[in-house]
Amino acid sequence: MIPRTAQRTALALGSLWLAGTLGAGTVGLLLPLAAFLHAPWLASPVPLVSIGVVYLVGFAAPEAFPAVAKPWPRLVWAFATGISGVLGAIFVVEVAEAFDSWFAVPFLGVPVLLVAGLFAYDLRIRAIAGLLLIALIAGGIAVPAALPEDTATRRLAVTGVPRDRTLAADLGPRRLPTKTTEDSGALIVEYAPQLWISPVWTFATDAVDNCETSVKTTWRLSNATCAQVGDGEFLRRNADRIEFIQRRGTLSVHVAGNHNWKPEELRELAAKTHPLTDAEIIAAVPKSPHGNRKDVVAGFTTFVRAIFAGGSGP
Repeated sequence: MIPRTAQRTALALGSLWLAGTLGAGTVGLLLPLAAFLHAPWLASPVPLVSIGVVYLVGFAAPEAFPAVAKPWPRLVWAFATGISGVLGAIFVVEVAEAFDSWFAVPFLGVPVLLVAGLFAYDLRIRAIAGLLLIALIAGGIAVPAALPEDTATRRLAVTGVPRDRTLAADLGPRRLPTKTTEDSGALIVEYAPQLWISPVWTFATDAVDNCETSVKTTWRLSNATCAQVGDGEFLRRNADRIEFIQRRGTLSVHVAGNHNWKPEELRELAAKTHPLTDAEIIAAVPKSPHGNRKDVVAGFTTFVRAIFAGGSGP
């Protein structure tokens, strides 16, 4: 039979974890907004809610935290634990950015749980909480710092497409691609619409010799017509899009857009295409899913400074 005090302690700590996780996903969203706007007052509800929740949990289960069972010690404990929980959640998010932001979700409530656990009734619980807190901080700093650096070469390697088979359009120095999709050995590069410029898609495939040549990608213009418009040049179109294909040696370049583009304009774009540069890869190709090097302490400091001292946003 589990003692009643142990049950109440487990329930209290579990409630703090749940409250920390839910709070980070609700009122905690004010923190990045405050960092972006450099407005400390906008972030003030976050620690206030955190302190209030910790105090209520301590009030509801005084036997779980006997050292702070009286009102004033409990208030000091709630303040320290609540603030630590907020700072810890920021730390967790910074660590998760080295992998995937969603990785942070189940750990957002862990810092407030561990700090509260340092004041639990049982010495064993306090010791475990202290060891886990040290491991969380040390591991959260060391592991991301030991990961490979995020580079254009590493991002492109994940797609499996060699750089000389990538294709970027020349739409001006400020018009970078917004998305890429690996498709049967080709990298579909997408340029989102911007002001008066319509969307564009570019990619390279094995040489297309005629309209009947099978292109080994799932990129298709359904119900499209095809016509040869030059030596090694083809034009495919349907009701929604138009695609210009131009042969270059063993490859063919494909430049597509909606019907705001004229065939002559797509031909001009095709003539100025080039393999993706590092900047274009960083802009459009996702990071490696295996983790990327990150200075967690620097990121944490930058984020907090952005709120209170007008530094750069996160």
